[in-house]
Amino acid sequence: MSIVRNTCYTWLRKNHTQALLTEFDEAFHGPEMCNPETEQSRVVDIATVRQALEKLPVEFREVLVLREVEELSYKEIADVTGLAIGTVMSRLSRARMKLSNRLAVPVGEGSVA
Repeated sequence: MSIVRNTCYTWLRKNHTQALLTEFDEAFHGPEMCNPETEQSRVVDIATVRQALEKLPVEFREVLVLREVEELSYKEIADVTGLAIGTVMSRLSRARMKLSNRLAVPVGEGSVA
């Protein structure tokens, strides 16, 4: 995992302005859609979370993805990233807070109150 991480960082430094994004096809990889409204809402939610994740600084995004997507333990994340466990925990906490703030709907937008 460390090799992949370091290779990724090297590539990102070299190709920072040429970042290639491959779209994840939910229809191909996801569960069968229940109905068009539910599917559309799910696609919008996924896109919103993905955009919010992409806006996080790399050091926060990295630990968040390793913990929440890859389901690594704090110790495993520390081993992969070369960080102290306390730093991993701190970054995770801050990453979750930043993601939560980015996903919050501002007052006046969204549902009618």
